[in-house]
Amino acid sequence: MTIGMIWAQDRNGLLGTGTGMAWYVPADFAHFKRTTMGSPVIMGRASWEALGDAAPLPGRKNIVVTRRAMFHAPGAEVAHSLEEAIMLARWSSHHIWIAGGGEVYAEAMGIADELVISDLDIEIEPSEGAVYAPTIVPTQWQIDPERTDADWREKSGDARWKVTTYVRSSHMQSS
Repeated sequence: MTIGMIWAQDRNGLLGTGTGMAWYVPADFAHFKRTTMGSPVIMGRASWEALGDAAPLPGRKNIVVTRRAMFHAPGAEVAHSLEEAIMLARWSSHHIWIAGGGEVYAEAMGIADELVISDLDIEIEPSEGAVYAPTIVPTQWQIDPERTDADWREKSGDARWKVTTYVRSSHMQSS
């Protein structure tokens, strides 16, 4: 089983406002969809709520992690810990994607096998509640050059973008 984390960030590592997306980059949205399609996607409650009318993500088992005892997420399964969410996901796929938010990413950094990060060539003015990407410790992660863009992709909506894929260092050495 592979646990991947996927996110888009601005030049300063900002992921979002805490309640929604801070940019519009349709080509990156399509990349997210292609990458995660057919696999379970785990997200926190705030990320689920930020999807609004688009929830649940079609073609993927949606699992929402929340501390709220009576939380309902129509079209998704609810877990009360990251560990429980992974147990729910592992029975349906060999690849699991963690798709936010900040607290879930931070908690999952110790168990993730890969990070798929879209860097956006844009700088968003942070607001109260802004959410940032977790720190990538260089001794624990290596860039996978075969799955990483050397140059920026064409501008889509608000920004140019490029994908960097990291794998846990121990996985690169054993492959």
